This record gives sequence, C-alpha cells and structure tokens, in this order.
Amino acid sequence: MSTNYPWHWIIEWSTPGTAHMHAVNKVYAFGQSKFQKWIIVDYVDLGKALVIDGKIQSSLYDEFVYHESLVHPAMILNGNPKKVLILGGGEGATAREALRFKSVEKVIMVDIDDQVVEVCKKYLPEWHQYSFYNSKVKVIIDDAEHYIDNTDEKFDVIISDLVDPEEAGPAVRLYTREFYNKIVNKLEKNGIFVTQSTSPVLTPTVHAVIFNTIKSVFKYATSYYSYIRSFEGIWGFVIASNDINVENVKNLDVDNMINKMAEGKNRYYDNESHAHMFNVPKFIRNILEKEKRVSTLSNPIYLPA
Repeated sequence: MSTNYPWHWIIEWSTPGTAHMHAVNKVYAFGQSKFQKWIIVDYVDLGKALVIDGKIQSSLYDEFVYHESLVHPAMILNGNPKKVLILGGGEGATAREALRFKSVEKVIMVDIDDQVVEVCKKYLPEWHQYSFYNSKVKVIIDDAEHYIDNTDEKFDVIISDLVDPEEAGPAVRLYTREFYNKIVNKLEKNGIFVTQSTSPVLTPTVHAVIFNTIKSVFKYATSYYSYIRSFEGIWGFVIASNDINVENVKNLDVDNMINKMAEGKNRYYDNESHAHMFNVPKFIRNILEKEKRVSTLSNPIYLPA
C-alpha cells in the first residue's frame, strides 16, 4: 500500500511511547500565545480542529460528543441550573451547550488565553454558534484560580473544560486538592462540579489521581466515559457534589429530562448513551481501586512528558 500521500502530517504524542498522526488538508491559522502554541487546521479524517501544544482539543467530527458529555449530565443532575461557571472552554462550545438549558440566566466563562479565545471566535463558528455574543454570557480573560479566589459569586454548575495537566502547562494547579477545595466554596446548594479527566486508557494513572483528588474533597463523586474518536480512545470525566448523590445516576430518564429542560436536539447524549457512559468497565474500575494517590500543590500529578 502506497504511503506517498500529498499531505502534511501532525504527530500527536499521547504518552512517551504512544503517538498518532493525522494528515492536514489546510492550515487556517497558527500562533504562539503567552501560554501555549495553537493551530487551527483541517484534517483529512476529522475536519476542522483546534490543536494546542500538539494535542487536539476538539474537532468538527465529534466535538458534540465531548461537549454534550461534559455539560449535560451536570445540568440535568442539578435540575434547575441558573448560574453556570465555565473554566476554560475557549472554543465556546461548552457555553453553547449550557445556553441550551431553559433555566440558565447567566454563564461566566473564564479562560486564561485571550488569543485562543479570539481565534476561536473567528475560525470556529461551528463550535460556538455565536454563544460568545449571547447576552447571558460573560467572557473573562483570567487565570481560573485567580478568578475563583476573587469572586463572591456562587454557581449551580461549575464546568472545568481545561487543558490537560502538563508539567509546564498552565493548568497543573487546577487539578489539585487545594483548588478543588476552593471550587466547593463556590457552589450553591445542590451545586454540581464536573471536569474532563484525561483518558483512563492512555493515561490511566493521571485519570485515577484526578478522580481520587476530587473524591477526597466532595461527599459524592463518580467517573464516566465516552469514546472520542478525535482523542483516539475512551475519555474520562468526573462529576461531583456535596448535596446530590451523583454516584446513583445510572437509571436517569435522560431523554425525558433533556426534553423538559433543554432546547434543540442532542446528537450524542441520550438514554442509551448515558447508560453506556455511567456503567464503568471492569478494567477501569480496577484502575480506580488500585490507585490511591491524590494531587496536591506540593506533589502534583501531571501527564508523562
């Protein structure tokens, strides 16, 4: 089979021993901000995609899988979300999904990188669908921890849509017990916190430590999973609350709740997808049971370089 394709390629390293590569049809824009390198490309297999520090953040092929998985369980578990805080979420798609819920009155999105936010506004309209310009949305360019430390507001749902914890990256502190303790204090009664938590297959130790760290702070916490083709594997999320037992969510009537609470139709998340997401495979349960560490400021856990 010939491999003499007329394309450029981006190689993405998942671990020191694992990489995958995607052929590029077109480069829309690229740059280096104060915090990270970014590029917006059109991949042969995934379509348009945002890549930060060499890693796909989302692609047109399946960004809806990731964003519906991240946002919708937390919103329906709260039941009546009015104020939503998004940490990260530069593409605007997390805000897009939050705005679909009829009860939402206010969405604050805090992202550290104004350059990435601006290029996403320009080049990723399919993602944000103009959520940046919705009167309910306020975009704040700030470090998430600095914002949390200085706001008096509390929220019904806090969504952490941050880049992965990498040793030299801007988000390592935001996956520690100290930071999650601050999150607890910014939640209203029945408040829900949810975060992306890397891959239990590609980086199982990091995923398990994120789960353990959140579990050490919140009364209730559970992990759940979706297959994300753009990420080349199963992707993890952790959802937590001090008031709502998020560990007992397997049998929710998601279809009925989404129909009542949200506008528009989901492309991924429904009853069947929910059942799959929250019935954790045995090998992942074994990983979570085996790993006991938590991430702290004095001993943070980050992705292997």
